[in-house]
Amino acid sequence: MNKIITFLFLLVVMISGAAGAYDTPATYYVPQSFDFAKNYYNSYGSPDINATIVGDNEFERGKIVTLNIDLMNRGKFLGFESDRTPSGADEIYAAQTEVKLEGKMVDATGIVASLSAEPGSSIEVKSTSQQVGSIRSGQNALAPIKFDIKIDKKAKAGEYNLYLNLTYDYQKNVQIIDANATQQTYDANYWYGMIAQNQTLKVKVKKQADFEIVKTNGSLYQGREDIIEIEFKNTGEDVAKDVKAVINPADPLSTTDDKAFLGTMEPGSTATARFKIKADSKSLTKTYAVDIVLRYETPAGDITYSSTLQAPVEVKELGLFQRLFGWI
Repeated sequence: MNKIITFLFLLVVMISGAAGAYDTPATYYVPQSFDFAKNYYNSYGSPDINATIVGDNEFERGKIVTLNIDLMNRGKFLGFESDRTPSGADEIYAAQTEVKLEGKMVDATGIVASLSAEPGSSIEVKSTSQQVGSIRSGQNALAPIKFDIKIDKKAKAGEYNLYLNLTYDYQKNVQIIDANATQQTYDANYWYGMIAQNQTLKVKVKKQADFEIVKTNGSLYQGREDIIEIEFKNTGEDVAKDVKAVINPADPLSTTDDKAFLGTMEPGSTATARFKIKADSKSLTKTYAVDIVLRYETPAGDITYSSTLQAPVEVKELGLFQRLFGWI
């Protein structure tokens, strides 16, 4: 069957839509080649893309994670009404072909997806826009689209909004010309429109314990071992049980006592660990960053570890007083 297809793209003026809705044409210009005098039916319907996060949508702060988002086209062909009564075999064939082809107006083509977060959000979208392709009505995308997001290490627990923005073409109207019922041939003009659709997706940041170093008390002297006190605060939203601080000093600092028990730390509470740390006799007089990790039990009974914290520990020059009375 000889079908000459002319693609006529409609430039659409969009109106703002609410989250989860789509923007439909407010005004448009009909191409001169599109002759409504030969239009037999007015059809109604359009694509409607629905997005769903696949799997868990709750994550820990300080992580980069991949969101898998499934797209499904729930567009429905709502029906049609007669615009002009065909006469003769060729026009009847043209009218039948037109209404058949206009059923494709619910298919979405050339889909482009982008994901964004609110300005100043603790979540950053790392991925750029993605080409999705086409989705026929009643079907899903061939594969979920993937977006990488970074959750700030200081993000508060709770829900955060992400905005999925979709743009795509759809078949606005079809015009059948030069129909020949005997030979079963026709030519067709396809008039396309564009839709911008948006949907709000929600991700959650888990409640968890989090820690910071409030202050460090004490100093070290070259070649001597001294007590250093380090105060920690639970800045998170969850209680931490059976907390142990594990210190890992690097040369020229060392310890034979690398663990301190802090007990249970409620949100907002503080606890102090005491460590014996030795500075090598050849150590430089400066402030060193000492790595510390807190091991704790969550309310669910899982053992987990904090991110690495760094405590400032100062090494001073061994003076006359310390040489004479450092043993006291």
